[in-house]
Amino acid sequence: MSSSKMKLGYWKIRGLAEPIRMLLHYAGVDFEEVVYEQGDGPGFDKSCWFDVKFTLGLDFPNLPYLMDGDVKLTQTVSILHYLSAKTGLYPKSSNPADISRYDMIDHVIIDFFFVGIRLCYSPPDAFAANKAAVIERGKDFMKQFSSALGDNKYFAGDDITGTDFLMFEAIDMFVKLDSAFIEQDNLKKYMERIRDLPQLQKYFTSPDSTHNWALNNKHASFR
Repeated sequence: MSSSKMKLGYWKIRGLAEPIRMLLHYAGVDFEEVVYEQGDGPGFDKSCWFDVKFTLGLDFPNLPYLMDGDVKLTQTVSILHYLSAKTGLYPKSSNPADISRYDMIDHVIIDFFFVGIRLCYSPPDAFAANKAAVIERGKDFMKQFSSALGDNKYFAGDDITGTDFLMFEAIDMFVKLDSAFIEQDNLKKYMERIRDLPQLQKYFTSPDSTHNWALNNKHASFR
């Protein structure tokens, strides 16, 4: 294990890095935020990232990225899997079928997440025209998530994992779009359970927390 502080690089928004931040705060990991802030309109300059994108030694340069000593990763799910394993927030089952199921859920969450993200970044007229249909499509995912969760506390049973932080942020984005989005009782309780975690209270409530940042970047129709 490296003695140097981990670095998490991402835009100055919640976005796809927020589940990673939640996991790190939950696990009490000391890390450094490397923040890239998009310029204001009308240009919305992103040179702060593109000027350094290919200079950081990343195999597949992208945001978010995680640097932990010699380990350099991109892609939200890969970073969550790495950190889950490193911090012990990984499914306890050794059954390959169970592990594959949790991995499958992570990728379905990303599909769900991007349904909302694409809406948020669409032009204002398209956002207004398509919002209701996208909300309904999101609710179709929610029926599946509710069935997968069942009576469990978390998606891996009694043990919280990186999957839960990813799920929380994706659902919370849709709740910001429609406050009545969650219709299933088990998912309502699930979201409350995570929001009430003692390890995350400072992160959720501190006025200086990155959790208070916008969901999306400055050129989005919905931030």
